[in-house]
Amino acid sequence: MRLYPTDSPKAVSRLLALAMIVDGHLAPSELKAMRHSGIAQRAGIDDEAFDAVVQELCEDLLATAHQRGAGEVEIDARLLDGLLREVEDPVLRMGAMKAMLDIVHADTVLDRRETLLVERAFKAWGEPPRQQAA
Repeated sequence: MRLYPTDSPKAVSRLLALAMIVDGHLAPSELKAMRHSGIAQRAGIDDEAFDAVVQELCEDLLATAHQRGAGEVEIDARLLDGLLREVEDPVLRMGAMKAMLDIVHADTVLDRRETLLVERAFKAWGEPPRQQAA
């Protein structure tokens, strides 16, 4: 898997792309959700660079796949944790997490792989603070 500089547009793009394809397909509503979230502008992600990162991610996933049965690629937890560590800035993490949540909910079907990705991100980046009861 390629290494990207910490907090770089490519590092954030890869996580967003992963949120889109982890369920096995990229729905147009997921791409729209990412654009609507505003994370691309805040992280300095342009369409051309995002498309290149999506392609690189797909190439890397196929090259490092442990299991390719039934057209599915499994992502090792340590590998995923490494990708998540490439985003350290708390504000960037918060924006990426919000965008990832918007993406996985965009097609109205929450796949188990999407759930695992988001849970892993919360674990790696820390749980969000719980709301106090008023």
